[in-house]
Amino acid sequence: MSKPNIIPVIMSGGAGSRLWPASRADYPKQLLPLITDKTMAQETALRVTGHEYTAPVFICNGAHATAISEQMDAVGKPPLAIITEPVGRNTAPAAIVAAEFAKTQGEDNLVLLLPADHHVTKPDAFRKAVAAAVPAAQEGYLVTFGIAPDGPETGYGYIERGAKIDSDAYAVTAFREKPDAQTAERYIASRNYDWNAGIFLFSPRAFLAEIDKFEPKMGRVAAKSLATAHKHGVQYDLNKEVFETCPGESIDYAVMEKTDKAAVVPCDIGWNDIGSFKALHDVTKDSSGHAVSEGTILVEAQDCFVLSDGPVVSVVGLSNIGVIVKDGAVMVLNLDSAQQVKAVVDTLKKDGRKELL
Repeated sequence: MSKPNIIPVIMSGGAGSRLWPASRADYPKQLLPLITDKTMAQETALRVTGHEYTAPVFICNGAHATAISEQMDAVGKPPLAIITEPVGRNTAPAAIVAAEFAKTQGEDNLVLLLPADHHVTKPDAFRKAVAAAVPAAQEGYLVTFGIAPDGPETGYGYIERGAKIDSDAYAVTAFREKPDAQTAERYIASRNYDWNAGIFLFSPRAFLAEIDKFEPKMGRVAAKSLATAHKHGVQYDLNKEVFETCPGESIDYAVMEKTDKAAVVPCDIGWNDIGSFKALHDVTKDSSGHAVSEGTILVEAQDCFVLSDGPVVSVVGLSNIGVIVKDGAVMVLNLDSAQQVKAVVDTLKKDGRKELL
């Protein structure tokens, strides 16, 4: 088979609510430089560099299109397209739009669908994994990438590997929901499970054929919203009236858990989804165990994470604590409870505190 172009489609629709108040609706985590001097969206775009990749395509909230365009220009990665969603409908409609757009760029292209807010410390290994997945994708498989687990993590979904398809890809036996600790230990001991990173490689034709089987209405509506989008420059604003009627679902539930075309390529790419302040602390802490803003005062404190946009923060006699100060809002948390930050955001929404969101 000929070598296809790979179109990186970067999904940038999330609000990053578990990183509130650093991450806000107007400027979510993927637009912030949380780990390096580049934003997470910039890091993601720079990861998909090479002759086999086209310029990136972004699918995002319309409010973020200008920021994404500016950030990409700043790192020399002007987008092939920026497709804006008038409302959020989860990842399956976004994947359909990605596949429909890719069809317009050439029949033999593959779509590499990836979130904008993941951290990868081994970009060369990531690109090698993508290259390894190409043969299976060209054969019509919907390929996901399985992250080599480094422990019995209960916060991720797992992929159970089946028979080998080729030297690098395996059929997927099952997608497993986030397990309890005992089940996660069993998964790790079996050496037959990988973490589900939510990154996919597929041919548009193969993916849309599965959508026609399992979610035909979703497929028709999402396709129509792109076909009738308002285009200006490289920006496509999906038809609001049409897209609002699209069913919302994740790509896993809509397709991957139902299809017999699911494949997985296991890989070790230094992956972290930066889904909480604990995860952010883990990848940014120094040898002392701290990750703190300049000027922070620590007295008999251990393993602290402090992120402040100005005010000096002092931590005395505490351990495993996070303190985040951003735009007048303050979050103080035990880092082991970092996943519960979303409950604060839910409360603010319920109370109508839009100015804080």
